[in-house]
Amino acid sequence: MKESNVISLFFDPVDYKIEIYYFFDPFSKDILKMEAIINKLLLEYGDYIRINKILAPSLKVLTKCQAQSTSNVDNIALAYKAAEIQGRNRARKFMRFLHNRITPTHSVCTKENIIDSAELARLDIDAFIDEMQSESLHTLLKRDLALYREMDIEDLPTLVFFSGDIEEEGLKIEGVNDYFIYSYIIHELLEIDVQKKALPNIYDYIKNNELVSIEELKMIYDWNEKDLNNELNKLQFTQYIHSVTHGNNIYFEAIGNHV
Repeated sequence: MKESNVISLFFDPVDYKIEIYYFFDPFSKDILKMEAIINKLLLEYGDYIRINKILAPSLKVLTKCQAQSTSNVDNIALAYKAAEIQGRNRARKFMRFLHNRITPTHSVCTKENIIDSAELARLDIDAFIDEMQSESLHTLLKRDLALYREMDIEDLPTLVFFSGDIEEEGLKIEGVNDYFIYSYIIHELLEIDVQKKALPNIYDYIKNNELVSIEELKMIYDWNEKDLNNELNKLQFTQYIHSVTHGNNIYFEAIGNHV
């Protein structure tokens, strides 16, 4: 990958020790698997990393966004950029809620999906809708395209890791890999002893992410299948969660507002 001098033009220096750029295709069949990996990295290494989640502005991806939309208000690329204006964390939550609505059932994104997801992510809805009609979003997409080209992104998803001086060469990891590979890279780049944060309990994780597959829970918690199923059965018996099935996959949702 060529040197990424353009990065310093777009992002101010931060206190995080590692800066990660995550380029994704919102229509990928592996999107929720990658979402689980990103979630776990943030849960365990949140004090050491910042993840910049960027919808890949390639012609192929943007054409998909345009083809499945009927207006700016149901265009995934524009909706994500509009959400990002209100904060990266809220934008990431918005995209997760949107994936929950379209990925398991292979549904086409609708205006209702987008507004519902924006409300769950606690976006200012009026400002959000106004931004989706703004020409400024196209300028922001061009900025993302400059980063995409500067980092020589070819396959999706791709994570690019930067450590220390942001002008240094980044480490690019393409495709969906086992979690330990990303964890290993973080430890190697930090060059210090890292105390990983404890993971939240399973109920809190399900509640925060609204709809969670059993495969995601296996990856996040790395428990053996028997222990995981026992915990899930207990939460279902006490009516904290319930299961739903989409295709061949089982998902879990929180019930009510248990404390």
